[in-house]
Amino acid sequence: MNSFDPPIENLQLIVNLFNNGKLEQALIESKTLLEKFPNSVFLHNIAGASNTGLKQFDNAIKSYKKAIKINPDFAEAYYNMAIAQKVIGEFEEAIKSYKKALKIKPNYFEAHYNLGNILSEKGDKKAAIDSYEFALQIKPGSAMVYNNMGNILKDSNGDFKEALDSYKKALEIEPEYFEAQQNLISLMTCFIPQENDTNRILKVNKKIREIKVNDIISKTISDDEVINLFSESEKYLNNFDLQLKTKEDQVFRGNSMNCERHLSIFDEHNVIPENCFGCYKVQVEPRSIIELIKLFIIFDQLELSENNNRKCMIELRPEIPGFYKGLIYCSDLDQANQISKHLNKILKYNIGQDIHSSVKRGCSQYGISYPDYKEINQSGPQVMNYDQDWKEIEISYDRNNTINKNKFKKVNLSGLSISDVLIIRKWIDYAKGIGDPSADLLNQNTVNYQMIHDRAKARLKLFQFGKN
Repeated sequence: MNSFDPPIENLQLIVNLFNNGKLEQALIESKTLLEKFPNSVFLHNIAGASNTGLKQFDNAIKSYKKAIKINPDFAEAYYNMAIAQKVIGEFEEAIKSYKKALKIKPNYFEAHYNLGNILSEKGDKKAAIDSYEFALQIKPGSAMVYNNMGNILKDSNGDFKEALDSYKKALEIEPEYFEAQQNLISLMTCFIPQENDTNRILKVNKKIREIKVNDIISKTISDDEVINLFSESEKYLNNFDLQLKTKEDQVFRGNSMNCERHLSIFDEHNVIPENCFGCYKVQVEPRSIIELIKLFIIFDQLELSENNNRKCMIELRPEIPGFYKGLIYCSDLDQANQISKHLNKILKYNIGQDIHSSVKRGCSQYGISYPDYKEINQSGPQVMNYDQDWKEIEISYDRNNTINKNKFKKVNLSGLSISDVLIIRKWIDYAKGIGDPSADLLNQNTVNYQMIHDRAKARLKLFQFGKN
């Protein structure tokens, strides 16, 4: 405290309000005291923090700038301002603010760490790793730094081996670190380590990958084979006493796609991106959890000339009908029709003649806002085409969202992985929630994902299972 600050009891009151989440009151008290103590750096800083907590980021930045004008060596104000600047998309300004904080306070761990994070999101691999390494010099035992370093190594240009080492270090420090567990499990869907490893997740994944999925696909897939496949993979998880969960509910194979950008544009502006007008999908709707796993096996072994992205999933969106789905994404209508025809032969052979695929257009969400989008004309122009007035919206979006622009596109490998097994566990909980009797055949006695189970039960109020 200095001569520009109010009495300590007044400051303590504001701090208590702020720490107890009473941000509006803390802001009001700060503003009231600033009338009498306009040069209080402390008050300007806590006003900025209160505004940040209230998501009034422009006001927060103004408060931090006032604090810095009074005290140019206030590293914390630069740091706090960088957080607000990043949230509103001022990435370059945030980077400058972090660097100013570090110039004043070189051993500022949080500033090194968060600077690494924003550089990582921008895809600036070298600069991000430099920031993380500075952070580790200050706190060598920081699991979160090793975890995020693994992310930039994996996402920038696919340094999977180095990413693996970083995730392992994070888990050596903090074995129950959920995000690091998730990242390591996700990495195993596109990378197979060559050497033996003592990490239990890697050891279990290695055992699960030894299960021969391709032996099943050579004939009609029986229910017993599906049950045995799941039972054997579950055995390895239980033998190593791994209490793992996954935040994923979809299994992917083939080349990754850039749907995050497209859906973000749609969610923010209610416009369909231009690329999505050339996107078609081959859709299959299995009638049971057993059939969904059979379809997953087919998709895992399916050979396509362009290795199209394909996924199996449970339907959770309340506005979209159906329960179980398999989707193959195609670059044009001709390709979708060809793949659908090819897939129907495989479905008939491997599952039965009562299941088949159909061709649909793009993401289901688009068809809700624009019903004409989902209409397909097999011979001639489509009913709905791209509105050129939307072009400037896309250009503006890309200009303001440079984050992850150069993210490495991974290829999801065939063969069963630990990620697949954890997702199938979630599918089974969903199946039980919608009353699918075939779920009982898989002998999963406990509910691992109560939220998914409850959402599935609620879904029955919207749609009737068995009539997708």
